[in-house]
Amino acid sequence: MKILSFETISNKKDLLTAFLRSRLAIVDETNDPEEALDLVKFYDYDVVLLRLSEDRMGDLDIVRKLRLARVRAPIVAVARSMNEAARLRILQAGADDLIVDALSHEEIFMKVQNLIRRSRGFQENALRIGSVEINMNAKKIYAKGKPVTLTKKEYQIAEILALRKGVVLSKEAILDHLYGGLDEPNPKIIDVFICKIRKKLQAMGVEDFIETNWGRGYMVIDHRQEVQPDANLRALSTMVDTHARAIA
Repeated sequence: MKILSFETISNKKDLLTAFLRSRLAIVDETNDPEEALDLVKFYDYDVVLLRLSEDRMGDLDIVRKLRLARVRAPIVAVARSMNEAARLRILQAGADDLIVDALSHEEIFMKVQNLIRRSRGFQENALRIGSVEINMNAKKIYAKGKPVTLTKKEYQIAEILALRKGVVLSKEAILDHLYGGLDEPNPKIIDVFICKIRKKLQAMGVEDFIETNWGRGYMVIDHRQEVQPDANLRALSTMVDTHARAIA
């Protein structure tokens, strides 16, 4: 997942960003509202985290600006403590959620991850696509119920594509989600990663998880959704035939 973290006051003792990165998240940080607005225009973030406090509610204007910029990513405000009036102001400004007085970084991570998952259309605890299940909590993938051994980068690619199922991602976009613009290798490395993921899934009997869109990139499609309408039509046709025979 890719996160934009906005905080006007840098706190060197705060280890949330380091924790998020340890959970395989790419985190871009900024304390400049204009830079934040520029970043959301050029990059596809899964969530925007706003680090707010009661004594700096002037920073709240960034929420309104993000909404005016039509940012589709969920906006989550995070604060150590906050009174009810301040909480209401944040929600009224357009924040999707508010995390106050969390007991641990793990709690913040879990709440943010769940919000991201739901915002991408997944209501279950795992990302289920065909016979593949991606457990975002454990950072593991299962094919037909059996675990698939992937490297960190391979897992990240599978998660990135799954969260954007039905959307073609270019190799450059995938690289950005993997490295965040830092020390990025040649885009051809994505072809290598994809090839390895496919081979490991094929060994488990899964052939159609990642598709190639020639000249554009890669995508994940849930083929169950494609066949469902046909199944419904067959069921309806069977009912009509049965009713016709009964009348005859």
